Amino acid sequence: MWESSLPLLRDPRSGERLELETSERLDGEVIEGALTCASSGARIPIRNGIPRFVKEDENYAENFGFEWDLFAEIQTDRLARHSLSTDRFFNQVSFSPGEMKGLRVLEAGCGGGRFSDVVLEAGAELFSFDLSNAVDKNRAIHTGHPRHHLFQASIFEPPFVPGSFDLVFCMGVLQHTPDPEAFFRQLIPFAKPGGELMIDVYSAHPKQSLHWKYALRPISKRLPHRMLLRGIEAVAPVLVPISRQVRRIPKLGKPLSRLIPIFVHDGFMGLIPREDEVRFAVLETFDALSPAYDRPRSLRTMRRWFRDAGFEEIHSFNVMNALNVARGRAPAR
Repeated sequence: MWESSLPLLRDPRSGERLELETSERLDGEVIEGALTCASSGARIPIRNGIPRFVKEDENYAENFGFEWDLFAEIQTDRLARHSLSTDRFFNQVSFSPGEMKGLRVLEAGCGGGRFSDVVLEAGAELFSFDLSNAVDKNRAIHTGHPRHHLFQASIFEPPFVPGSFDLVFCMGVLQHTPDPEAFFRQLIPFAKPGGELMIDVYSAHPKQSLHWKYALRPISKRLPHRMLLRGIEAVAPVLVPISRQVRRIPKLGKPLSRLIPIFVHDGFMGLIPREDEVRFAVLETFDALSPAYDRPRSLRTMRRWFRDAGFEEIHSFNVMNALNVARGRAPAR
């Protein structure tokens, strides 16, 4: 933890300022210590350079910590020789790469840091947090980065000063929470007046509701993560080539390929190194089958969320019938 982040932190339950206790530093970064709140008596431990606002028994996102520990590097553009995360991020926010420098950005649900890396590379000051222990993988990839402030915390209780951020974004997360709208509302206060809030959520398109993953999830989400992963790894080298061949069938290829229980996205193939295609299919399939929650929402519903919150310049769109994106400008307060 960098001490410079302290003025922007608050006890998420009392809203009061936090004080820093340090027991170990390395090159100016607090590695071990605690954040304390005199009024509430809260004591938030700092371990491995990360303030831990989450108790272990509160974590329903353990599968993502497991996933990111294994797959973080392959999704990080800079490390894996592709631009998937960069392309997706700048397609969804209103800022260009050149406009990001110097912005203060809040990333809700950072995982192992695929989008953290994009924002840091663009020159912004980034505050990232995640419910799962994926934050440790994120830190391992970005250790010592002076513009990166990293926390383990819940979207339902963000530990930050309201109105502090030029951009708040939440990508690949809300559909995996118990109540996507309620968790969205928790992010609203943190965009400064005129600042941007951007989210994405799985699409509630009728085609998606018929997807094979929803037939498998009642069983797959209850399996031990290692067992599920090993099963996917066993079938992926066979199913990925089959899916690719089926997709070449004129007119019927894509519809038929959706019956094959492996995720092979057209948007990835050709953009990632060929040797990584099976690994990406394993990742995407595990990501679909393992979460405790999978709650798609429609674009109409997401636009309503922004309108009800008083946002302006609301913009929304769908990506490949699979992902809905919405963003807006926070009103003057």
